[in-house]
Amino acid sequence: LLPKYCATLIYCFVHATMHLIRVILLNVAINTSSNAVFLIIVTNNFAEIKSTVFKRYEEKSLFPIITSDIVERFYLLLDIIFVLARLSISQHSGTFTAPDICFWLFLLVVLEIGTDWIKFCLIAKFSEMQTKTFEVYRE
Repeated sequence: LLPKYCATLIYCFVHATMHLIRVILLNVAINTSSNAVFLIIVTNNFAEIKSTVFKRYEEKSLFPIITSDIVERFYLLLDIIFVLARLSISQHSGTFTAPDICFWLFLLVVLEIGTDWIKFCLIAKFSEMQTKTFEVYRE
């Protein structure tokens, strides 16, 4: 029982550290320059498309991909909330104004959703699936 407890504790620590690093990276990117934010957005989305698209999928194997996208969007929402909270209590004003920050965060969300759409369109094309396959997940 003790090894399982220790393994769970280590996993939770690593998982929390990974999310903290994501929030810190997003915060640093927003406070430094627009190029850094754009670079993070593009590399993250390109890696996501590259890792999933060129594989062949069955209809049943789409469920884990869709649920991981839902979890990823939830994490993104939490990251944005944490960054906005951090920026709202910060005494030092960054290089960007509030509209600039909102623009980059909105762009981040839109590109994430667009990436998912492109990913599923390419999955449907390469796996020769009908688009009706995805209607099950709309409920």
